[in-house]
Amino acid sequence: MIDFTYEKKTTLQDALMQLFAIVTLLRSEQGCPWDREQSPKQVSTHLIDETYEYLDAVLSDDKEGQSEELGDVLLNAMMLLEMHQETDPAAGIEALNLVCEKLIRRHPHVFSDQKVANSSEVIDVWNAIKVDVEGKTHQKDDFFSRVPPSLPPLEMANEIQKKIRKAGFDWPDAQGVFDKVQEELAEVVEAYRNPRDEREDLEMELGDLLFSAVNLCRFLGFNPSLALHRSNQKMRSRFNALYQRAQAEGVQLNQENLAEMDRLWEEIKAERRLQHEE
Repeated sequence: MIDFTYEKKTTLQDALMQLFAIVTLLRSEQGCPWDREQSPKQVSTHLIDETYEYLDAVLSDDKEGQSEELGDVLLNAMMLLEMHQETDPAAGIEALNLVCEKLIRRHPHVFSDQKVANSSEVIDVWNAIKVDVEGKTHQKDDFFSRVPPSLPPLEMANEIQKKIRKAGFDWPDAQGVFDKVQEELAEVVEAYRNPRDEREDLEMELGDLLFSAVNLCRFLGFNPSLALHRSNQKMRSRFNALYQRAQAEGVQLNQENLAEMDRLWEEIKAERRLQHEE
């Protein structure tokens, strides 16, 4: 048993340090076996999960939930910090120093006398410093060498397209992107209907369709992962409503009752639209 007394802190500095102290105790020999067994790879996954839970609280305007989920995000960040401290006591300090130096270096319009007119120029300055000052550019034979290979496919598609845009290779207007999505959809239909095409060809055409949809999100200024996350949440919510209503009306969810399920689905969609309009 570890002798520790929790205190409700009144300053951000004290609260952060108390969290870090608890994390170090959990990782100690007298701490929690599960926490000691965690690796940076596992905690990074937890961090991603908690970030999405925080995002859900933001999207639903749940203020209490935002506070709780933000705490979970900070917990996992602190856990990663402690893991690096365990192998190198200076690692955490170095990480914090590096990010502070980077923030100051990449904001000369704040910490120096450089002028910018808008946020678009801020991005231009930021990218120029990454390349010209920090030397962060692609390898000679791989334009996408700075796109992390561990990114999930949806995020990687978005990053590839952003890199291409920086090189000036982009659509002049949104209509071209809409047309490209329609073109890729038509190729999927053609591959599906043509029995001579191998299954891998259809899979590739489906991939091209997804890639063009990601490109459309990017061109219109939306994050494709967030857009898909919102759609997933909407589908879960609506189908759960259908599931509950079907149970109440004695309707079994199966192919034989598809007409009844469609009726319930349309009722729920209409109700949700009305609630949104109100």
